[in-house]
Amino acid sequence: MDTSWLFRPIRLPDEHLPTGTREADWRCRTCTSAWPCETAGEHLSQGRCTCGATTWRETRGPRNWHIGPRCYTATDVVLRQAADLKAYREAHPHYPPSHYYPPKPRRTRRQKPPYRHRPARPGDIRPGTWTWVKPGALHPGWGDIHHHAMITRPGLPWTEVWLTLDGTVHDVKADQLILSGGPRHKDRPAWWEWTVAAHLEHDKPATRTGGNRTAVQPDLFSGLTDV
Repeated sequence: MDTSWLFRPIRLPDEHLPTGTREADWRCRTCTSAWPCETAGEHLSQGRCTCGATTWRETRGPRNWHIGPRCYTATDVVLRQAADLKAYREAHPHYPPSHYYPPKPRRTRRQKPPYRHRPARPGDIRPGTWTWVKPGALHPGWGDIHHHAMITRPGLPWTEVWLTLDGTVHDVKADQLILSGGPRHKDRPAWWEWTVAAHLEHDKPATRTGGNRTAVQPDLFSGLTDV
């Protein structure tokens, strides 16, 4: 067998792991020199702990080492891992499967409405406008997630929508609907982020002012005399 060349290990070989009774006196298992040895150094990256001690982390692996006495306890590790896990779950929520939702109440089902409309300006909300229903706007039976829906009857404060998911029709508060299918370029108009309620309020005709609106009671008894 030709041994002139061999595959170079991509991870720290076990033969060059540290050994010793005290963390401050670690020595290489094979080289018997102070750890990390020259071979181990090729697979490690140096860092520094918050306590000031030197740390070594495997470049292509999960292992890490802390030089000197440990500056933390097992309880500290558990608390830190729990905090990291909580932060990750809040940033990446995982919704339960549908069989954990309560039973759905009866709702009218329809075929896909024939309307087609895409807003061209602020307040341009018509039947056929596609929206996203915010989580919590529907009955819990449909889950705490966004739902794709078409507006079939716009109005305030309630708007009728048709769900793409199962063809059911729902009355949803207009402030719980956001537009869908807007332009994706960076110059996207800000009104695409408005709720449907904001669009409908914007589209209301301005209240006309002017003139005296004080009610005047006509004098109906001026010509009567006492008997």
